Amino acid sequence: MNKVMDQWQDSIDRMAKDFAQKTRDFSVKANNSLKIKSAQTSWKITATHKGISVESNVNSFNDFSALVDQFKRSLFISPKDKYQNNNINSKQDNRNTDVSSVIDSNLELDDASSIHTTSGFAIWSQWSHPTHALPKDYPIDISQELTDNLIELYCQTPCCSSIRLPIIDTAEFLARYKSSDPTKRPATVLVYAICAMAARNAFQLHVWTKRSSFEAPQYNMGKALSVAYCLRGRELLSECFDEPTLEHCQAAFLLSYCNYQNGFPGVIYIYEWIAFNMAQELGLYQPNRQLSRHEAMLIWCIYYCNAWYRTLQRAESNSSSGISQCKPSCPVPDPLPKPESTGNTSSQQHDQAMVEYYVWNAWVYLIHLQVLREESMVRLVAYQQNKTTDTTLVQDLIKMQDVLRTFRQNLPSEWQKEMTSTSCYSPLSVHSDTSSSQTEESGRYCIDLPSFSRYCINFVSLHHSINEIILSQVFVPMDRVPCTSISIQNLQASLNAANNITQIFEIMVQQKEGCHIPLIGFLFANIIYRKLLSYTADEIYYDTGKIGLLRSVEISKASISYVYDFELSRSLVHLMEQDVQYALSKRRTSAETSPSSIPSPANYMSISPGC
Repeated sequence: MNKVMDQWQDSIDRMAKDFAQKTRDFSVKANNSLKIKSAQTSWKITATHKGISVESNVNSFNDFSALVDQFKRSLFISPKDKYQNNNINSKQDNRNTDVSSVIDSNLELDDASSIHTTSGFAIWSQWSHPTHALPKDYPIDISQELTDNLIELYCQTPCCSSIRLPIIDTAEFLARYKSSDPTKRPATVLVYAICAMAARNAFQLHVWTKRSSFEAPQYNMGKALSVAYCLRGRELLSECFDEPTLEHCQAAFLLSYCNYQNGFPGVIYIYEWIAFNMAQELGLYQPNRQLSRHEAMLIWCIYYCNAWYRTLQRAESNSSSGISQCKPSCPVPDPLPKPESTGNTSSQQHDQAMVEYYVWNAWVYLIHLQVLREESMVRLVAYQQNKTTDTTLVQDLIKMQDVLRTFRQNLPSEWQKEMTSTSCYSPLSVHSDTSSSQTEESGRYCIDLPSFSRYCINFVSLHHSINEIILSQVFVPMDRVPCTSISIQNLQASLNAANNITQIFEIMVQQKEGCHIPLIGFLFANIIYRKLLSYTADEIYYDTGKIGLLRSVEISKASISYVYDFELSRSLVHLMEQDVQYALSKRRTSAETSPSSIPSPANYMSISPGC
């Protein structure tokens, strides 16, 4: 089986390499074609003996509509008589009652292209290109003591484990792992998959980096251990992949994520496919099947990750279920009620329940946001394919914005708070155990609950901002300052969302304890900053975009995700940096030759130039 998988992987790698090169070549051509700067709208007003003469050049009907709209706001033309004045007022009232017609006539819907260009977020083909082949063996011995310690570490560090994939009931798993009854112990392949996950993140951050300087704490030892456990898990999975159980399904999915973490993205599709098929054979996708909450969370997490890959590929919907074939038919798991401290529970038990509450509910909200994100992507891709006949995009996007707004309003008040300072551990502490054999290395890691709760809230807020940008950026034009009310409103909303993403990442990095920093959020924030950068005629917009782009690279490179290359962060940041440098160089050139354009609306200057 391993030989077959090796041959399969080699062929995939070769095809991926060729495809990635072609994609890069095509992207350069596509980006260059998309970034050709058209002449901005300009005009000349001359006073003559017959009145005012206006000469103007426009490139499209949208430009003409924007110019007329600007004149309507800037000039006042008195009516000739009272009857005409009343007639105009009645027409204005009729226009106010027909919102859709007003929107359609003043719309600047000219930049839905962000969903399928590398200057937007369709970068998966370039980002996921493997830099090296998966090794066949790894010169690291796996001992039982190391395995035991990694299992303990995984269950004690939800900031590194459960917050990434909450598919394991850690308390139940640890109890079975320590059971003296061999029939109750978990499958070895699942044990190795969990160890691979713990080694990559928790071991690297909370064990290895705490070593003294002469012991090379900067070395990415966690990755080496994780690769070793992945290879052992791979061997075991090849022997049981045709024997579907819930544990085997969990193991396959964890191995998919770990290989993505370790820089082997080509393998993730194989393991994800195995996990998905196992879940189907187990009946987890049957409509009438009653699932436990962790069974439901497993298949929804499979969908969540698959939908992200497809979104970043600008995948087209080929089924009624959307862009991901892994979407379950069962409802999203319900959020947990917030635990209350009682006299019957100890402080430690209450803290554990609170950690589970924040991790679980954060993922419930993330899945809901992913479903909404997929719906918006399906709609935008459909518009790209049928621009000439699609007449309902505006109304559909506004409805989706209302749904997203309602989703946020329905969150518990604690989860609606604005971005706040966060850290997962403050600091990471080790408590001595009563056992005489307990050592500092095997001590119990205690999470700082207030800091972790704020992290989870910000984690959800960050992904909510991503959804806001996807729905709002379509209304925001490139290369000219928006003039219509709907475009101005969406620019305000999308800029606030981009700033929220930037501020959350900045605090996570500054605290030095943000164990999971999903830098992918910067892809979406930079869509807005790039548009502001294109407004070269307005210094405030231009400077805001420039500062936002530069800060995104600076913050990313200072993050632990970049330092230890979690989630392929180095490849992502390098692609992002290249795009930022290209955008800045192009805008510097265009700014020198930019003609006059429509000035910024006075009522929109309240936008802060800072981030």
